[in-house]
Amino acid sequence: MRKELLRISHVDLERDGEQLLDDLEFQMFAGEIVGLVARNRKGQKEMVDLICRNDPISLGSVWYDGNVVNSYAYSSGESNKVALIEQKSHLVQGLSVVDNLFILREGFRKYFINEQVIFSQAVRFFEEKGLKVDLEKRVENLTELERCFVELGKALLSGCHLIIVDNPANYLSQYELFEFQQMLKKIRKEGISVLYVGNHHQELFKIADRTALFSDGHIYKVFERDEMTDEKMAPYISEWKIMSTENDQDAEDDGILHFHTVGVGNLNGLRFILHRGECMTILDKENKIAGDMMDLMTGKKRCRSGWITVEHVTYTQKKAADYLDEGIAVIPADGVNRLLFLDGSYMENLTFLLDRKLKKSLIPGKIYRSIHSEYLPLVGPVIDAPCVRDIPQEDQFALLYHKMNLLRPRIMVCIQPLAKGDMFCRMRILNVLRQIQKQGTAILMITASISDTLDISDRLLVVEQGKVAAVYEKSEFKRIVR
Repeated sequence: MRKELLRISHVDLERDGEQLLDDLEFQMFAGEIVGLVARNRKGQKEMVDLICRNDPISLGSVWYDGNVVNSYAYSSGESNKVALIEQKSHLVQGLSVVDNLFILREGFRKYFINEQVIFSQAVRFFEEKGLKVDLEKRVENLTELERCFVELGKALLSGCHLIIVDNPANYLSQYELFEFQQMLKKIRKEGISVLYVGNHHQELFKIADRTALFSDGHIYKVFERDEMTDEKMAPYISEWKIMSTENDQDAEDDGILHFHTVGVGNLNGLRFILHRGECMTILDKENKIAGDMMDLMTGKKRCRSGWITVEHVTYTQKKAADYLDEGIAVIPADGVNRLLFLDGSYMENLTFLLDRKLKKSLIPGKIYRSIHSEYLPLVGPVIDAPCVRDIPQEDQFALLYHKMNLLRPRIMVCIQPLAKGDMFCRMRILNVLRQIQKQGTAILMITASISDTLDISDRLLVVEQGKVAAVYEKSEFKRIVR
């Protein structure tokens, strides 16, 4: 008989008049991996926080390891023996790995520390668990995978029976993600449970024993092992499914962006052609080239070897420094924070760069009103929002892409476009990108996880060790994601 580790029973959570968790029912057993995929992010953080810490709830109860730890009648505010591994590091910078493992551990009471003894204990423990980490490193020198392994080791040393892993595909390379997932499968056999939060159901279906579909603070459906298929998931996401359209691109069309065996940083002879009106995804399996690509396109770096051309004209470092004037839009992974003025209005943000296009310091009222009329059917009443910070996340991302598209770029380079945001937000981004592509803009997406990007891509390039290792046409995508 399976041992129940966690049970969330009929939990409601309301804050500032907003219902964040709504009759939430969720259960986990010892030694299983449960996937959690969200159609939207409302209540997702609160659910994770609820599992980690016993803060007040409006209704219901939470059981952990056989005991009631939280209820509407009494909340202790204490933490449960649950560890969270996410993109943000929970290790203390400037200290050694061993110091983070032992000295900073809750319950450590020794005043005289034999560093050789605790180092030997750490080495023995990590070898037993198969956690491959150079324990002599300082925390700031760890790779992302090593950092995850250290946090996992620290959790196991602290006696945690439940590990929450939040979207590891966003910060681990394909190789690192595979290694990390193998480790999660290993600790599951030792009775440790894992709640694996992911952006895409296909990623979860590969590792989870069961997968829960979360939306608006409620679990809508739990997919058992034999139900974890695209066909079973389709009815729950069909309302946001982007309708595919025929690609009318002329096969004989000349390329608009050429990388001619480019070498710099982690690029090692990267070669590809992006065609006019094409949407192409580059899968960076080692998660190393995005920064170099962005620096090249924005003039912060120049090619060490090879060269780049845009419409057969050399794209020099000087031209790249004025990339917007060259008709190129570059959107970083954290574009909302970097490219939007969150305290400004929607229209102020939307039209901010238009003066460069019009070559006028002030935008005439007639043009301003025309833009408002053009975009109102696309974005809705949010266009009149006085403060972007207060609008939903999906509207912030959509604004970011609408803002860049207003400049009518020839090429749009998107770095990890779907790394952040819930399922609804990702679908919204893809819808906007589809609209942009229809206008003839060539779109280049660079990502460490293909997830939904294949829905709109015409080609997929797989990059390993800084150069193209494989090319897949759209007709081959179904075979890739199996």
